[in-house]
Amino acid sequence: MAVLAVVVLWMAPRLQPPTGTLVVVAAGRTATSLSPSTLMLHESGGAWVTAGTLSGSVPAAPDQRQLLAIAMRAGVYDGVRLGGDMQRIGLTVTAGQVEPLLLGFDSGRLVTGAVYAGNDEVNLGLGELANKFVAMPDFNLVDQNARPVNLDAISGKDVIIAAFHTTCHETCPLYTALFLQLAKHLPSTAMLMEVTTDPTVDTPTALAGYATKLGANWTFATGTPDDVVRFWKPFGVALAAGDTHVSTLALVDRHGFVRLVYRGVPKVGNDIAPSLVTSLSGQGLAELGSGGDGWGAPDVLQALTTIAGPERAEASGGGRAGGFTLTATDGTKVSLADLAGKPVVINFWATYCPPCKAEMPLLARSVGPESGVRLLLIDEGDSRDAARAFLDGLGIRQPALLDSDLAIGHSYGVFMLPMTVFVRADGTIDRRQVGQLQEGVLAAELSNLTSQ
Repeated sequence: MAVLAVVVLWMAPRLQPPTGTLVVVAAGRTATSLSPSTLMLHESGGAWVTAGTLSGSVPAAPDQRQLLAIAMRAGVYDGVRLGGDMQRIGLTVTAGQVEPLLLGFDSGRLVTGAVYAGNDEVNLGLGELANKFVAMPDFNLVDQNARPVNLDAISGKDVIIAAFHTTCHETCPLYTALFLQLAKHLPSTAMLMEVTTDPTVDTPTALAGYATKLGANWTFATGTPDDVVRFWKPFGVALAAGDTHVSTLALVDRHGFVRLVYRGVPKVGNDIAPSLVTSLSGQGLAELGSGGDGWGAPDVLQALTTIAGPERAEASGGGRAGGFTLTATDGTKVSLADLAGKPVVINFWATYCPPCKAEMPLLARSVGPESGVRLLLIDEGDSRDAARAFLDGLGIRQPALLDSDLAIGHSYGVFMLPMTVFVRADGTIDRRQVGQLQEGVLAAELSNLTSQ
């Protein structure tokens, strides 16, 4: 029995599930406070897991306050619950890595849609909470199957919305043709929604018939006249029948903020269903032949990519950091090999990049000999004088390394700036971080590097 006990005790630590670090930060539309509330995360396909208790003051965005840093089981989480508020989320905790989570508050309550996971999302969220974008007001509509369509229904999706009605014979068929084109290339994180401007005629039954006729599988929405008026008011669109209404397409991001509005006639080319062509009036045919106002499906998809943010670089560790030797702004040569045996933070940046400028003082203040980690600042494509002037303007004395032909950036997979690579003392990559670093996240990353 004694031998068995020893074996079990020896094996037990190896059975512990891998964990990552979840850093929870908070910001408000205005400064507010949070009563003690339990934060829970829902494991995808699993159960609710308690992360901890959140409380205290919450600053107005873009300022933020770290409320919690805790080891969480590695995996995918699809729900957040704080007190009585529950929201969907796409959160991936990677073993040995740090994942930031921003919660947005208003009057002490979690704002619908204001849950942001990952650095790119956190930076976006701080801008949205700081009123840099217009929030979509709450609305209550129904779709062609009489199901509710409201903020909760679209939360977590980037939404392309168009004004139309089924009896329009000018621009509306062109917008529907545009949606048929978009549907072929739409990512799973986005949805299409055509909302009527003639709710008296466009009942759910009428919309269902219209969708079936075209083979359209997206959302068509209607409601009472008052509800439809409230929906379209922020966009300057009024109720209209016949062929006269304000032709509008809007992009609303997954957190419920209006990011872009198109007016006028889309360019659909020859990719239009015959049934839509035959529904066009003479003026509609003229608009089809004119090429519209110069924007079409490629422009909308590009805008969608922009508001959704870039794909995040692979965050998992593994692989050795590629060697390089670069000339610094002070004329010296610096090689990664010179720092062998020491953990290193490599930051790729450029003078034209606002997030680079915002995070640079934090890096200079936090990373250095006293932290046990070395910092390399690699400028992507600027001249020596421009790079030095940029650092001087921030009061940073450390020389920058000049990647004039972008070759080192390309070898490290830099596709947007800033990008930070955390390298362990053994020369292997612990993590690649795309986007502006947050203080709590950087502190946790440095702790990871120095504890390995």
